[in-house]
Amino acid sequence: MKTIYIIFGIRGLIGTHLANKLHESNAYIIGVSRNVTKTITKHPFLNEVYSLDNLNSQEFKNNKNKFIFVNLSGEPLIGLWTKGKKHRVLESRKYGVNKAIELIKKYNLINSVILSASGIGIYKKHPNNTITEQSSDIGNSFISTMSNKLEENLKKNSSKSTKVINLRFGIVLSKKGGSLTYLKLIYNFFIGGKIDKGNQWWSWIHIDDVINSIIHIIDKNIEGSINITSPNPEKQKDFSKILGKIMKRPYVMITPSILLKPVLGEFTSEIKDSRKVHPQLLLKSGYDFKYDKLEKALENILK
Repeated sequence: MKTIYIIFGIRGLIGTHLANKLHESNAYIIGVSRNVTKTITKHPFLNEVYSLDNLNSQEFKNNKNKFIFVNLSGEPLIGLWTKGKKHRVLESRKYGVNKAIELIKKYNLINSVILSASGIGIYKKHPNNTITEQSSDIGNSFISTMSNKLEENLKKNSSKSTKVINLRFGIVLSKKGGSLTYLKLIYNFFIGGKIDKGNQWWSWIHIDDVINSIIHIIDKNIEGSINITSPNPEKQKDFSKILGKIMKRPYVMITPSILLKPVLGEFTSEIKDSRKVHPQLLLKSGYDFKYDKLEKALENILK
């Protein structure tokens, strides 16, 4: 039996790192992207590459293989959330999941897994309560509603034989791309610091732990919704202080979140709202974090 990985959104931050990591172990990888030519150029090691509307690998005809679909596609969240933007954000995330479900049913892929990107924004904000996967409190923001719709769609429409995993990502920290790109820009202009009082919890994770945790989840056959965050979240004011020290930039500015709204619109809520998320399932399954403390993670990224 051969294991085949099908990655939607393979040119994105997480997709790129995951493909590179899987390639180290000579995994069979099918990349799915809007731009096949750019994908082949960026990832020449891929076994097959298809556009979103032309995913017809011959491998699907052998349903004795194990098929692992990883949906990481989606329009970036940052930006003004106009009606059109919200529609694109939701639909772009549904496409990969729906395509995976369609292929599994069409070819009767009885040994299949779907891992789909979700986010900790699904949870209701709270100033200090620790949030685990057992929390059933769903927020009422656009992100919460969208994440819940995506998870319900996957649960409702996937085959009973398919293992389903929702990857509830926290703030992903990486050298290239992700939230840190924007934060570094702010600090390089010497305007870093607290947002409002800075007491909101930021649940973060290093990109290496994102990739290692995904592989761990697959290897351990874990199912369900899983928090992909460090076990040590930080209050925004402490996050700011640690980042400022490592970058050797001041961190004394105080920015009222209301000033961010003209630029970020409703996305401002994701910056000022507090979610103290704990990766209970990862820890219980024996996952060992490479970067469990923020200072260590940022030093690795910014060194």
